[in-house]
Amino acid sequence: MNWKELSSHQQRLITGISLAVPLFALIGMGPPWSWALLVSAVSVLALWEFEGLVCPAGSPAWERWLYYALGWGMPWLTWWAAVAGLHGGLVLGLFLVLTGVLLSAPNDPAGLNRLAHRALAWLYIPYMLSFILLIGRAEEARAWIFFLLLVTMAGDAGAYYCGKAFGSRKLYQRVSPNKTVEGSMGGFLCSLAVGGALGAVLFQSTPLTKIAGLTAVLSIVGQLGDLFESMIKRMSGKKDSSQILPGHGGILDRLDSLLFVFPVVWFFIS
Repeated sequence: MNWKELSSHQQRLITGISLAVPLFALIGMGPPWSWALLVSAVSVLALWEFEGLVCPAGSPAWERWLYYALGWGMPWLTWWAAVAGLHGGLVLGLFLVLTGVLLSAPNDPAGLNRLAHRALAWLYIPYMLSFILLIGRAEEARAWIFFLLLVTMAGDAGAYYCGKAFGSRKLYQRVSPNKTVEGSMGGFLCSLAVGGALGAVLFQSTPLTKIAGLTAVLSIVGQLGDLFESMIKRMSGKKDSSQILPGHGGILDRLDSLLFVFPVVWFFIS
C-alpha cells in the first residue's frame, strides 16, 4: 500500500484503526504494568514533539537527559505509589533541574527560560497522562478508561464529520481556522450520545444524570484541550506536532483532547 496515493482522510482512518485495535486490547486484557509501559513510551514521544515546538535549542545534554528521564519515570512512579508517586516525581524533577541550573549556569537568564519550558512540558504531558494510571487503580478501572476514550473519540469524530458536512461559522479562527461552531456542536452531541449509551451499560449503579453531566464536561474539556494544543502550534509556527501518525500528525495531535480528560475522570470517581 502506497501511503502517498491515499487521501488524508483514508490515512487518518487507517492509522486510527491500527492504533485503536491494539490499544483497546491492551486496556481490556493487559496487566497494569503494561499500561505504565505504554504511558511512559507515549510520554517520551510527546515530550520530544513538545521540545521541537517550544523548547529553545542548545540545551545542555544533562538537561535533555533529565527532561526525558522524568517523562519516562513519572508514569512508573505513579503506577508504583499512586498520587504520592505522581507528585513526588514532579517535585524531584523540578528539584534536580533547579540544582543543575544552579551548578552549571546560575547567572545565565537562558537557563531560567529553559527551565520554564521544561516545567511546562512536564506538567502538560507526563503529569496529565499519569492520571490514567490513577484511574487504573479504581474499581471498574477498565470500564472507565474505555468510557473516556470512546466518549472523546466520538467527540473528535463528530466534530470532524459535522464540521465537514455543515460547518460554516468559524469557532476560533485566530487559533484553529478549520474548526467551526457546527463541528463543535456535532462533537458535543456525539459525545453525549455515546456517553449516555455507555453509561447505561457499564455503570448501571451510577445515575444517568451524573453520567450525562460528566460526559458534557469531558466534551467541553476535550475540545478546549484541542484548542490549547492548536494555540501552542500556532505560537510555534507549526501545523502539526510531528508526522509520526499519517493523517493525524503527531502524538500530541492525538493526545490533545485527552490530556485534561484523564484528571477530570479521576476526580469524578475518587
